[in-house]
Formats: sequence, C-alpha cells, structure tokens
Amino acid sequence: MSAYTGGELNKLNGDYGISAPYKPVPVMKLIKNHRPKSKDELYEQIKFHFENECPCGIRSQGTVEDFGRNLFNSQKAAWGKEKYTLQECIQWEYDLFVIQSLKGTLIEEKAITLLSEKLGGYKISEAEGFVDEELRIDLIISKNALDICGIQVKPLTFKLMRAGVIIFNRQANSKWGKTVLYLYYDDKENFIDLNEIVERIKKL
Repeated sequence: MSAYTGGELNKLNGDYGISAPYKPVPVMKLIKNHRPKSKDELYEQIKFHFENECPCGIRSQGTVEDFGRNLFNSQKAAWGKEKYTLQECIQWEYDLFVIQSLKGTLIEEKAITLLSEKLGGYKISEAEGFVDEELRIDLIISKNALDICGIQVKPLTFKLMRAGVIIFNRQANSKWGKTVLYLYYDDKENFIDLNEIVERIKKL
C-alpha cells in the first residue's frame, strides 16, 4: 500500500513547507526539461540536480531521502513525538515527488489529447516558465493565436486541501489576467468535468 495517503503527513508536509517549490526541487520543471521515462530516472534526476550543476539551470536542495529526513525531523516540533519512521517519511516524499509528479505529467498529456479532440479550431499547449511555475497554470487554450484561457489540471482531492492552499492557487491564477478553469480527475484518472469545461471554453 502506498504511503501517499495524504492525512497527517500531508498536513505536516504542508505546514512546514517541506515540498514548497522553492525549497526542495521544482520537479515539474525538471520533468518538462528532461522528460524522464520512468520512476527510477526521475529519482536519479532529482539526485543529479542536487549533486551537479546542469545546463538547464535547475537545482535541487537535496535528494528524496533528504526531503524524507526533513519530514521525519518535523514531527517532534509539530507533535512532540515521532509517529512515523524515517523510512515511512522517505517513502511518502518519494511517492509525492516521483510517483505523483510523473502521474501528473501523464494526466496533463491526457487532458491535452481529450481537449484537442473536443475543441476543434483551438490550440491546447503546456504552459511554460513564469506562467506555469508562478501563476500555477498547466495548460493554455488559444484560438487564432490569442490566449483564451488557462487550465489547472487537479485531482479531485485538491478540493479538500487547506483553504490557504486553494486561495494561494487562485491568487496566483488571477495575476495572469485571464480566465483560469479547473479540470478535475478522480482516483481512476477520469476527468469528471471535461464536458462542462469544454462548454465554458466555447463561451469565452
């Protein structure tokens, strides 16, 4: 059973900012630059970008093990005791940075394919750079070379996140100055509001 179950470690990880993009490694940027094809490859890329300077300019602040150790060490400050072992904390961070990040990339590619099928005449592309990293936008929908709106591809569980996390995303989105829609997928990786999103895009 995967250790990536949210819950207490998810809250601890968020409260102590252990996986904040600026703190460990901008993993989605890493994936977009190097296109790892497997979990092992992404794991090694995170380690490589900690130990070496890469021409891509991405630097990791540690290895997956380091992130797990940070999570493990945060327990006493938060709870006064260690509820989870070091190995469990490392596994949790591995599942977050490696498994879930690769899954997120595949989900985005699936979203592009499905939206392209349903939106003839529109271009669907991955957001890059500042728009992706700072404005929290995954996809850009454009028509006749004009950006129409942005898309955030999120698991349905995002709706259960702390209000502060949701507000942070919305505030980042708003800086783009255009509509940003949220496309949600369930635990079977099915988009639950795809048709609704398509109709909203057509009306923009």
